[in-house]
Amino acid sequence: MKLLMSQLAATNMVYKKFSFDYFLDSMDQAGGSTDWNYMGAAIISICMTDDPNMDCQYAKKNCQRWGFSVVYSDARGKYIYAINIAGTGSTISEIKLLSSIRNLLRQQWNWSAHRCCFALEDLTGTGRCRKVISMEEILMEKLTRHAEKYGITLMYENLNERESPLATTRFDQFRVVKDIDSPNLKCCVDTVPVAYTGETLEQYFEVLGDKLAHIHLNDGRPFGHMKWGDGFQNLDEHLNAMRKYNYKGTITMEMANGAYRLDPEPHYRANIETLRKHFDGGELV
Repeated sequence: MKLLMSQLAATNMVYKKFSFDYFLDSMDQAGGSTDWNYMGAAIISICMTDDPNMDCQYAKKNCQRWGFSVVYSDARGKYIYAINIAGTGSTISEIKLLSSIRNLLRQQWNWSAHRCCFALEDLTGTGRCRKVISMEEILMEKLTRHAEKYGITLMYENLNERESPLATTRFDQFRVVKDIDSPNLKCCVDTVPVAYTGETLEQYFEVLGDKLAHIHLNDGRPFGHMKWGDGFQNLDEHLNAMRKYNYKGTITMEMANGAYRLDPEPHYRANIETLRKHFDGGELV
């Protein structure tokens, strides 16, 4: 299995202080092509940019104008109520949460049917809690059933223990998707928490199988979501795991390190060139 540059996508997380149009132009310059497939982990999330014009329809229109495709959306900060799904599960909290989810899913359906995903823990206040609690209490199944109605796939992402205790290992993720058992609930695996826990991406493939449907490919020390070469992870180890398991999905450069925010473009350009040397060919198409 070959890994191609066409599988790469980018986020605008590190472009928080720039307009959305600036981000699109910057990605065009960094990638050298207006035909990128762009990951939008925060691409339509108003909280991730200071652009006063930013909303779902504005982003959609401008992406189309540039010829960019959105393959993922992160609702971080966009939800109406910051409900903690790892809370005690009161009726009021549940009503607020489901109201927020319904509004989000309707909006994302209009944005890009069947291809928008949410990082569940970002969407619902990261699921912080002091102990392991039942699936019923964290309302994951209800979120998934709403997603099924709209034909949207939810991505349950692993996080490090500083962010959430609910999905810090491959087994945590597997338990959730196995219990809910829906084609609309899959997993996004971020290499930063993978490395932090001492696991490997290959182990995630072994456990999650075809439920592993999205990858955030980031370097770190162990934290940081850095460009490759700024951390100490083994890039080829990650890539070889993808080759071994015939991974054909999107590979996101989710750079979010604060050190890049003053001038993000050179960091993205450098990251692309590093990855180009380790991938098996192809172009950013």
